[in-house]
Amino acid sequence: MRREDRGRGTDGLQYDAGRFAARVRFLVRRLLRVRLFTKILLANAVIIATAMLATAAAMGGLITLPMDEAAVARIGLLIAAGGVATVAISGFVVRLALEPLRELEQAARRAAAGDLEARARPSPLADRELEALIRVFNDMLERVAVYRRRMRAVTARALDTLEEERRRVAQELYDDTAQALAELVIRLRLARCNCNGAERDQALEEVRAGLTAAIERVRRYAAELRPPSLDLLGLVPALEGYARTLEARAGIRVNVRADPVAGLLVRDAELALYRIVQEALENVARHSGARMAVVDIRRRPDGISAVIQDPGHGFSPEQAERDGALGLLGMQERAHWVGGRVRIQSQRGTGTRVEVEMPLRSREATACRT
Repeated sequence: MRREDRGRGTDGLQYDAGRFAARVRFLVRRLLRVRLFTKILLANAVIIATAMLATAAAMGGLITLPMDEAAVARIGLLIAAGGVATVAISGFVVRLALEPLRELEQAARRAAAGDLEARARPSPLADRELEALIRVFNDMLERVAVYRRRMRAVTARALDTLEEERRRVAQELYDDTAQALAELVIRLRLARCNCNGAERDQALEEVRAGLTAAIERVRRYAAELRPPSLDLLGLVPALEGYARTLEARAGIRVNVRADPVAGLLVRDAELALYRIVQEALENVARHSGARMAVVDIRRRPDGISAVIQDPGHGFSPEQAERDGALGLLGMQERAHWVGGRVRIQSQRGTGTRVEVEMPLRSREATACRT
């Protein structure tokens, strides 16, 4: 045989061996992917069949009396019937034992399809481990459902707040600014028709003062929607300006202490931190009964921390969470959306402490660590 033919024969054998190994692996994977019930039933059937064959072989060696073919057939039929009955009983028992798993699977499929009210029913057939798994699964779904309801409530509150803010701004613009501008238009017409120079100058001065006041009102409305100082000056000056506004409006003295943090936060995180501090201070004004508060902003190696503290009445955060305090949940969600977190510590009679942590820009975080 030529060397080329021998090489082709060796390659052919290797190719056939590779195909055979691949087919075996495919069959093994298919076998391993069958249902758990089928696996257990097949394993029991193999064990029972092996035990029956071993028993038959042992009996054949022990029985020395001559038997006709009919007797042998009857014995074989009885053994086969016993084996089938044993496998059937085993399958029934296995199905009962796996029924809690099937119930759990159905509940998981319903939850994956969007039905967060789905629950796996407790089963008297479940052992302690499976019962614990069902309980954990149901608790997880309950937490997800509660979180989803709260998020819907927060979204609804945000939409209501937005619509209320739009209504308020529209009403103020119409009742205040628009009326003032209409009055100024009338004064301008009168001043133009007035031939007396001194009276015309006085009317124009009144129009100028009215326009200046209208411009200030428009600026105030814009600042309430989004403070321009946040974009122009940065986080700390914006908070200091808001603290002065709150003191003038509600009589609460706010002491803002801060490290230089300009440019350390991304824009969304900076806005989120401003809104969280604003919400915390509004809660102080509305609920705490305190006449002062402290805002402490510090730069950390991995982020910016802000602490808002007041010596007011305090409250129970757990009770507020159960009652669905949307303001607190809104602060936590606002921080979560930008990678931060909020912790609230409070007890009745001891005041409230709100701790906020925001991540730095990745480049700045690396510089701080080094």
